[in-house]
Amino acid sequence: MKKVLFCLVFVGMFHNISAQEMQKNEVYAGLGLLNDNQMIAMLADVVGTIFTGGYLVQPGTYRAFTPFIGFRYGFTNRFSLGGIFAFDVNSVKVFNGETSDKQMREINRYYMTYAIEPKFNYIAKPAFQLYGYLGFGATVVTFGKAIFDNGSEAEISRVPYFNMHVTPLGVRFGKEFGGFVEFGYGYKGILNGGLSYRF
Repeated sequence: MKKVLFCLVFVGMFHNISAQEMQKNEVYAGLGLLNDNQMIAMLADVVGTIFTGGYLVQPGTYRAFTPFIGFRYGFTNRFSLGGIFAFDVNSVKVFNGETSDKQMREINRYYMTYAIEPKFNYIAKPAFQLYGYLGFGATVVTFGKAIFDNGSEAEISRVPYFNMHVTPLGVRFGKEFGGFVEFGYGYKGILNGGLSYRF
């Protein structure tokens, strides 16, 4: 009887320990609201419009949401490291100085961000995590084809620059499948959320 009882206690302890271990791998996707690329571009375009009276620069179109995907590997229940890819686009209208009729041309700007994100869990439960992280990497902005008023096009160049994201507070609910909401600022926006899967 004692041996049976000991075996039951041992199995129960093993199951409890295993239940507390979180899956190490995580893939996720989400949308961010008002990221730094959009806000900086919008501010620069508005300032340029004001200082040129709208003759050299005019605001184009901007997006409120930025899609992103990522992967994380958990070294411990508290610490994980991963990478993300985010994509964004907006446009600006600028004066075409090569013509005499003062045409405005619309230039699309495509932002591709690649970054790594060390993440720390303040609270690490199998079905609930409260965390923060700092992400840093590079954004490559491609100035796509310039479209002139007369319908002609011209190729523009690419420009890389350093970018980062700070999330002091994030929350994830769920074990294998889950959802998350994060507050911060940077290439993901001031507020972002999405779905993730652990395995």
